[in-house]
Amino acid sequence: MRYLLPGRAAWAVSLTRTIVALVTLFSVATQLAALSVQPSTATFSLDTTTLTIPQVDYESAIYYRDGDPYPHLDFERVDRRRTVRKDHTAVVMENRYVKLTLLPEMGRVYSFVYKPTGHETLWQNDLVTVGGAANDTGWWLWIGGVEYTLPGDEHGTTWAMPWSWEIIENSSRRKAVRMRVREPGTGLEESIEIAIVSGRAFFEARICITNPTDGMVEYAHWVNPQWTPGGQNELTDRTEFIIPTDRILIDERWQENLGPSPQAWQGNPLRFIRGWSRMGDVMADGLTGAFYSAYSHDADEGIVRVFDPDKTPGVDVWTYGYHPTQIPMGSGGPNAGYVEMWGGTSRTYPDERWPLAPDASLQWTEWMYPYQRTQGLTFANEDAAINFQVTPEARRVVIGLCPSGEWRGAVELWRESVHDAADGRAPLRRWEVTADPATPFIKVVILEGLMASEFNDLRLRVGSDQDGWTIVEAEN
Repeated sequence: MRYLLPGRAAWAVSLTRTIVALVTLFSVATQLAALSVQPSTATFSLDTTTLTIPQVDYESAIYYRDGDPYPHLDFERVDRRRTVRKDHTAVVMENRYVKLTLLPEMGRVYSFVYKPTGHETLWQNDLVTVGGAANDTGWWLWIGGVEYTLPGDEHGTTWAMPWSWEIIENSSRRKAVRMRVREPGTGLEESIEIAIVSGRAFFEARICITNPTDGMVEYAHWVNPQWTPGGQNELTDRTEFIIPTDRILIDERWQENLGPSPQAWQGNPLRFIRGWSRMGDVMADGLTGAFYSAYSHDADEGIVRVFDPDKTPGVDVWTYGYHPTQIPMGSGGPNAGYVEMWGGTSRTYPDERWPLAPDASLQWTEWMYPYQRTQGLTFANEDAAINFQVTPEARRVVIGLCPSGEWRGAVELWRESVHDAADGRAPLRRWEVTADPATPFIKVVILEGLMASEFNDLRLRVGSDQDGWTIVEAEN
């Protein structure tokens, strides 16, 4: 977010170079697809391989300053006309529903394929390239995927540091890789354990930030997923940004593009990519839930991050705007862009920091998974993505449930509060549901017997007596 874009001349490329870049991107996709199998199989595997990704020839322009631990980039020495192919160590973890590819030496999730639809959920640059950034390195790498960043400035610095890694579990139940890095300016250490389990569509990230120094450190950690739900490697026209918040904040520098601050979130045009006339970012002013999501209504498919809002209360959403013209595709080819839906240990970006005492640590677990055919999202946890929307004027209720694994239980529609069966009352509707990521549950109900005002009292009760119940309020 908050990129310093090169001038038009720097992005001018020949048709030949564009074709070469598209061919090499197809080669990367082919490499990833070759490691995949069909969703119907019971594959559960972890493999280490080499992934070759095309990039502009920038590495020879990296330099270091005396006493400065950060790599810097001499942009005048970057040969953007020259394409090179770089080999990366990759770890591919796969189960029935997803295929996850890590670039562990970069501390990065690079690819996350949802096998029920066959779609890649993460943006990937067709030709990796570089640009300026307001951090201690002075630059950033446009490659795509999901990055985990310290110490809190624009994209941080840990994306540019070498990460150590190891496979810590390769059992019949769970596959896990641990990646570690030290942020040299603050001395903070980060450990990320990325795992998949058999029969679930999520990947789990166990993140730990530790201060091994003898002084207090002010910092912020942000996770930056670069999402393109719908499988087009760009945002579709009806992509929605779903955040459980009552209002949003907009930094002063982006108010000319996106409007004043604060703004109510319900009904806000910025909830959809069509409402972003230009680039910028918005922040949630507090959360009412422990998830956020991007959903392509064109493809009826989304992706969600579920997390601990006490440990990571910040949400910052960045896009280039609707149908932008300067997306930094390395080939110079057109692209409708991606959304960065950042999650942070601080509530707002960029100035807020929290202290971490000597020898102290902060740790939490979060989940990320794709879901489909719910027509949107109202609630999510690590088990299921649930949509519950009502249109009083049409007497219409939409209920969608896409679990992260095999799910069996009941879905009940109630008026007013949810009552125990002992009081003799019954739900308006009840369904016994068996679902999984490939076969979600979806119902559209017309309730003729209710007045329009009574639709505000509807509640959804999801679960079972054995596993517990979740209550979901409708979204109008």
